[in-house]
Amino acid sequence: MNNLTLRQREILKLVNQKGDLSVEELRQAIDISQATAYREIQDLAQMGLVNKVSGGISRVESSPQHCVQCGRENNPRTSFQIEQTNGEKLTACCAHCGLMTLARRSNINTAMTTDFFYGTLLNASQAWYILNSSVNLCCRPSTLTFSDAEDARRFVLGFGGELLDFAQAQQKIKESMAFKNVIHTL
Repeated sequence: MNNLTLRQREILKLVNQKGDLSVEELRQAIDISQATAYREIQDLAQMGLVNKVSGGISRVESSPQHCVQCGRENNPRTSFQIEQTNGEKLTACCAHCGLMTLARRSNINTAMTTDFFYGTLLNASQAWYILNSSVNLCCRPSTLTFSDAEDARRFVLGFGGELLDFAQAQQKIKESMAFKNVIHTL
């Protein structure tokens, strides 16, 4: 996802918000030619970030193999699992994407994250989060989760980062999302 152009990021943002877009909707939304729209659709589809459908594109739904937020392959060591109130299960590649997904959806039943040291699942609201450590396995800011506050403190001593509880981590991620949205609108 880091190699995407600003236009491709905007297209992904639109398709993730709406679910599907016609070529014409895409053209009008970001003011591009039809040929450019088709080229961008082709590139994004080849990367596996959108599905090509007749006359447009649709978002790639979460699967156990790919992140609901960024489309990366999920890593069992950092996975974040979400169950919505309708029973649909979503998987994010890391706590960063998991917290972003929680911020964008209101129909959440449960959220589970993976302890970085032990690989065990725990309730996301009871986890301790370390943001911006020198260990970066996935997305940025690096966000790792721990079940034990003391384990997390020791990790920070060795690898840096900011130790936060669930509410604080959610707030930091929301702030970073708001900042990115301001940049995209400039």
